[in-house]
Amino acid sequence: MPALPPWLLIFPILGALVLFHELGHFITAKLFRIKVLEFGFGFPPKLFGIPFRGTIYSVNLIPLGGFVRMLGEEDPTDPQSFARQAVGKRMIVLAAGSAMNMLLPVIIFTVLFALPHETLLGGSVIVTSVAPSSPAQEAGLRSGDVILSVDGEAVTSPSELIALAEDRGGEPIVLSLRRASGVTGLSSSPEFMTSQTVSVAPRTDPPRLKVVDQVTDPQTQVSIADASRYDSNLEVGDTMTQGAIGVMIGLTNAKFGMTTEPVWTAMISAVKTIWSVLSFTWSGIADGISTGTNPGIAGPVGIAQATGEIVEERGFSQVYQMAAILSISLGVLNMLPVPALDGGRFLFVIIEWVRRGKRVSPKKEGLVHLVGFAILIGLILVITFFDILKVASGESFLR
Repeated sequence: MPALPPWLLIFPILGALVLFHELGHFITAKLFRIKVLEFGFGFPPKLFGIPFRGTIYSVNLIPLGGFVRMLGEEDPTDPQSFARQAVGKRMIVLAAGSAMNMLLPVIIFTVLFALPHETLLGGSVIVTSVAPSSPAQEAGLRSGDVILSVDGEAVTSPSELIALAEDRGGEPIVLSLRRASGVTGLSSSPEFMTSQTVSVAPRTDPPRLKVVDQVTDPQTQVSIADASRYDSNLEVGDTMTQGAIGVMIGLTNAKFGMTTEPVWTAMISAVKTIWSVLSFTWSGIADGISTGTNPGIAGPVGIAQATGEIVEERGFSQVYQMAAILSISLGVLNMLPVPALDGGRFLFVIIEWVRRGKRVSPKKEGLVHLVGFAILIGLILVITFFDILKVASGESFLR
């Protein structure tokens, strides 16, 4: 029997995430004694349903998540209807789905950190190239330099160097280096290396330079000759991006080992990881808006393809991490103030609160959500079109 393609994993993953999201709405609605007409696994057509205490628990044909259908979601006539509840209760019910999506990654990452896992124990951060006209070049940094510390604080991984440089943006920092001998023919082994310190002033807003054949504006352009020395993959027309210092770095003499963490510290590590994902995602979106480029947004096709690539390149164990990241994305996106999403409905509740209980008419609100839903479907179709082109070209979704 032939093995199923790994990209099919996206269906149970998204199904579980959506079902977990809807479970948040269901639990809070029940707590507030809101009548839940149906809690469905999958999407219609319905296969069968079991009534229990006023709620139908249904199993549906399309196994991609689930849904919660509450009484009077826009009609406050019945005392047990959703629309009849106090503003605070409705806000909690609407936000509960995204809250569950944020809770799930905490659970996943806590378990992953608590179980035995391979961890980087240490290594040496090495400069692989220096950007032209960057603070690093002005300070005399060069390829092959090993960065030992920043302001006396030891550095053992690229992420530590990046974090320290960004934290001190705009203020000079002192890098302690181990530098290979500049004498031709001498080995770069430790006995032929010297120690030095250099002062560098990280930038808070690194430039984005267009790669061109001939530079006419040094503030916005860089020659292909200089750009290639920094990143050999750059071509004319590309944009050369840099970090705060202006170096490309790698890790040498890396040491890995199996470690475990107590549950409480594992939970703290999980929260830090989620915060890093949110910060990275926000930076990517902000950068995409400012430059007019795609910050890495993908539709269903792109997500499925990325899932397949992760399984093939990094193994099945990495799927749990991807599920956690997708759950974070789902939680954040659903609370955006966009019609048809939970955040859009949340916005209407806030408007009602600001207007001292005066509701927007159900007809108008329903029309806004309908238009918003149509726009969302259109946007998904556009993103899917470009995802298909990317798949057809053989381009990776992980790079």
